[in-house]
Amino acid sequence: MRKYLFVLVALLVVATFSLGEAKIKLFLPPGEKNPDVDFSGITLRAIHDSGAGRILEWYAPLLEKECGVKIERTEMVDLPRLREKVMGDLLAGKPSWQIIEINPRFIADFALTGLIEPLDSYFEMFDPEDVKKYLDDIIPTYREFYMKWGGHYWAIPFDGDIHLFNYRKSFFENPKYQEMFKAQFGKELQPPETWDDFVDLAKFFKENVLPPDMYSTMWWLLPPDGSVFYFDIAASYGVRYFSDDMEHALWPRDKAVAALKKMVETEPYCPPGVSNFGFTETVDYWLAGKVVFQIWFIDINEWGQMGQPEVKGDVANALIPGYRDPETGVVTHRAMAPYNRFWIIPKNLPEKVKQAAFYVMLRVSSPVYSIYSVADTYCGMDPYLYSHFTDEAAAQYTKPNPLRGVAPDWPENIPTFSTFEEARKHLDGGLANLAVAFPEINWPGATEYTESLSRWVQRAMSGEVTPEEAIEKAAEEWEAIRDKLGKEKQKEYYKEFLEAGRRVGFWD
Repeated sequence: MRKYLFVLVALLVVATFSLGEAKIKLFLPPGEKNPDVDFSGITLRAIHDSGAGRILEWYAPLLEKECGVKIERTEMVDLPRLREKVMGDLLAGKPSWQIIEINPRFIADFALTGLIEPLDSYFEMFDPEDVKKYLDDIIPTYREFYMKWGGHYWAIPFDGDIHLFNYRKSFFENPKYQEMFKAQFGKELQPPETWDDFVDLAKFFKENVLPPDMYSTMWWLLPPDGSVFYFDIAASYGVRYFSDDMEHALWPRDKAVAALKKMVETEPYCPPGVSNFGFTETVDYWLAGKVVFQIWFIDINEWGQMGQPEVKGDVANALIPGYRDPETGVVTHRAMAPYNRFWIIPKNLPEKVKQAAFYVMLRVSSPVYSIYSVADTYCGMDPYLYSHFTDEAAAQYTKPNPLRGVAPDWPENIPTFSTFEEARKHLDGGLANLAVAFPEINWPGATEYTESLSRWVQRAMSGEVTPEEAIEKAAEEWEAIRDKLGKEKQKEYYKEFLEAGRRVGFWD
């Protein structure tokens, strides 16, 4: 029945835009009148987390010129409240917003409510060659795992995230430290190739270089995101969320334990209380110049250029460390691509309003607008298209955003980097890590799984339990969550997740 409903909706939308009407061009310049669409009389309102920035308002005058649509002031909420607030509003039956930000790990949970709109048919509004060009431009991790679920498109990206190794250049390029490190460890002082190197660097800086109030590294460990920082290590060790048949969680178990042991080895070199660190602590310590290196998202590098004297001009990124197979010597790197920001549309809206919302989402997501958004430090947008990594895109990081001015909510419009070389290196680091990306859980129950694992990683890092106990307990809880949510249905979801990974070459 559900299948036929999708077909019916698709036919209705296609019919709306095919009765003698031309398909919409996606790649017209910003603000150019689009001759094939008119959304005059429609007003849209969005909800974002407070770190996302007001990009829809930046571009509202241009979008109104294109198609007549008006955009009201975006509602901002603190990040932890976003999912709960939006879900509650949808369940109430009268959506307060026509464009909604979610983290894609929640796509399945939202889709299963039946209260958000599948987006497959809305692509039919646009020129098919333009749609293909847009979809081909999206990094596969974001397209295959975060836009889709259950064989349908549900969300449109406007922010892509990836973990990187971020470090202070002055500590790694200091000749005295280089000499000391080589004498102690017999290898060069440089960004780590492996997690063993990561631990050696943490030990070296804390025991030989840093004052008592500085630390070698730290981790974001608060639930649910602590689990994805653990999986930066675990995935490189070959750990999957479940065995292929989904009978065993955190598998192979011995590798899952080994990865957590490696993470726990770094605890003595982290700030006190690191097991309770989250977004705020890891950003504040970094920008205050209290930490030499950490695994974090690409934008920590951009923020480091924005006037913090301890770190300004002193930050760089590199490929995330990996696990060296003792038998083959091959090092496997896996960078988690967690969090992200995507837009969804409520189902319970007039059809014309949903079409207007989709038009705005797709235009702003396309490189026509987004090449400026991702380079603008006044929002939390990061690259998610291949075109965001070109030299043209790198050059934009050295210029103001030409599509917006200034206003009380965005009082500056300044370049992120002072030179093209800095911007190029920044993007090259992101691209290198995207090449080894590992997706976070996107099937129903994602929140329960990630919350559970994060709590046990926290306990291991605080010394409350051993890594062996933490992984065994987390695996028990994951298998209980799987059974509670319906083992056979969960197996279907996980099979789809594995097949998506095989399609893009992430695993065999």
